[in-house]
Amino acid sequence: MNISFLLLKDFRNYRHLELRLEPGVTLFFGRNAAGKTNLLEACYYLSSLTSVRAERDHDLCRWGAQEFSVGCRVDHVGASKTIKIQVAVEPSLRRKITVEDVPVRKSDLIRVLPAVYFSPDDLYMIKRSSASRRKFLDSLLGRLDPEYARRLSRYQDALTRRNNVLKKIRSDPSWRKTLESLDGILVESGSVVIARRLSAMDDLRKEVSGTYAFIAGRPCDVTYSSSIGVEALGDRVEVAAISRQFHERLLASREEETARGITLSGPHRDDIVLTLDGKEVRYFGSQGEQRSAALALKIAESKMLEAVFGRKPLLLLDDVLSELDKERRTKVLSLCDLGHQILITSTDPKEDLSSRVSEFRVQGGTVEPYGGGVQP
Repeated sequence: MNISFLLLKDFRNYRHLELRLEPGVTLFFGRNAAGKTNLLEACYYLSSLTSVRAERDHDLCRWGAQEFSVGCRVDHVGASKTIKIQVAVEPSLRRKITVEDVPVRKSDLIRVLPAVYFSPDDLYMIKRSSASRRKFLDSLLGRLDPEYARRLSRYQDALTRRNNVLKKIRSDPSWRKTLESLDGILVESGSVVIARRLSAMDDLRKEVSGTYAFIAGRPCDVTYSSSIGVEALGDRVEVAAISRQFHERLLASREEETARGITLSGPHRDDIVLTLDGKEVRYFGSQGEQRSAALALKIAESKMLEAVFGRKPLLLLDDVLSELDKERRTKVLSLCDLGHQILITSTDPKEDLSSRVSEFRVQGGTVEPYGGGVQP
């Protein structure tokens, strides 16, 4: 699968861009703030209707414009499909998403164009707080299963309301009835979230272990750390058992939660733990080991998307290679370059890639072929 044509209109710093792309590896190089990342961001937006940087669609619209559009042609197994997304940001936000001129939902985009975005921030995923690893897992599972995203949203809404009620109870005990009602919603939705995360761990563990071994020469283990103690329930955990455990934990911590005004247990406090020889990579791993573990997670993401959607995801490497030593860079590229289309950004046109790379110079909202680049 590959994008053969990309169209941007009033997207970020691009007034109008039409670009033809080849299968394999494409390098976009140029100075910082030239617009390289914007190209990869547009591709990811076409896959997910989500920006990798902006919280609002308004921020994607070129300064002074009231709407923007992005589109592409996706080639796969001898057939092509055209994706187009039109977004008006003024006077109010309106979106129109089509595949082959037929309106579709957000969740349909990834079936046509699965994509994985690698950023320099991802390399620090292991050493940062558990929130960054939960975000990785939630993003992956939400794209694999839209129902997961809905359950997670319901849980997060109930969590916010519950924390507000916990703060009010300290001065007004009459809120306890509301708390009990919210406990039910929290347990119901949170148990499904935990169960889905646990069911994904076998695939994630297998892919991460194999990938890490290839990059670094030894296997890495991945486990799910639960704040409600689901580990005590055994290997195959049913939602009903998780619900009971979760509810018991909430009751046991009621006094402390009321005193602190915050929910202390649930999927929002859980973590993915990566270990080498029984030691947590987050605390005891070298910088190289932490980066290798983060890359293994992202490559595992690609493999899990491929298993579900039946096509190799588009890989978007945004200034990641420059953060790696030569050996890791070579191994990561060899893992990625197995039938994937790969779009890479760099400030260096001499990035250590392969002779088959297509190159484009990016400067001031223009993209021009360089060397082996393909004419737009």
